[in-house]
Amino acid sequence: MPNPVTCAFDACCTFTPPVGVSNAKYCPDHRCKRKAENARKELAEADLFETPRKFTLEKVTSAPDGARVIIVNDTQIPFQDDATLEAVEKFWDDFAPTYEVYAGDIADFYSISAFDQNPSRRFNLQNELDVTRGWMNRRATANPGAKRYFIEGNHEDRLRRYLWRKTPALDSLRGLDTETLLGLKDVGATVLPYMSVLDFLGFRIEHGWKASSGTTPYPINVSRFMAAKTGSSGLCGHTHRYSVYAWTDSRGSHSYIENGCLCRMDLEYAPFPNWQQAFTYGIVHQNKVHLVPVQIYPNGFRAEGEFYPRRKRGK
Repeated sequence: MPNPVTCAFDACCTFTPPVGVSNAKYCPDHRCKRKAENARKELAEADLFETPRKFTLEKVTSAPDGARVIIVNDTQIPFQDDATLEAVEKFWDDFAPTYEVYAGDIADFYSISAFDQNPSRRFNLQNELDVTRGWMNRRATANPGAKRYFIEGNHEDRLRRYLWRKTPALDSLRGLDTETLLGLKDVGATVLPYMSVLDFLGFRIEHGWKASSGTTPYPINVSRFMAAKTGSSGLCGHTHRYSVYAWTDSRGSHSYIENGCLCRMDLEYAPFPNWQQAFTYGIVHQNKVHLVPVQIYPNGFRAEGEFYPRRKRGK
């Protein structure tokens, strides 16, 4: 006959284990109470982390007729294409948008990338931050009345990944985030964390995450993929490719834009890339945004009836 055992549930009683059971700790009568007690001690989902990652769905639900918007992404500063960006900024100044949307990978954060880094580079992380911050300040000065949205891309998210991977103890420091380091509060930008979405009058704008296998001659059409994935008209960057996919269903006509890039085309990790430079602008009419995606060619682009030449330095 087994010896009596004191129940491990708050020593609530003693019991005699079943024959052949040598490791019994909880009496059968109180097993349900033990489970209930453990369930009460479990952390609620919201309490699992002090600062859980959050994703935002920011909505612009109304805008007046004539309101203007410009959407740019993948400048990857300090690897921006200066000639291209200068032409885009000239149009930007002429267009004077009401809304400016920076749809991710504005800064490269090369210095803390997990990928191999060329040790001969002539810049460090602070240089990257300074140049990006200076560019954002110049855009705000040129168009002070605009409402700005900054959607973090996977390159801005390199800061979080680096801190979590290399120096988790520093993650709690106030100010060690993209919003502060790039001075985004100073330019009045609403910052949306990586993987967040800006819903602009029903048009879904995000950085994107789907790769396009851009080294192949005919890569996947990411605009079509994202249209099917989201079931919504929208726009993404990330791929450095330009495409538009349109479709019609019971709700009406829709389109999804793959918004190209504004970075250099000679980056060392992508020799002879199958990329296209592009950006998108639009005008609101009857609370619907009518968007115009613009592909940029080696000599420039045409928008709103004007040609904006792409000039190299010194020309």
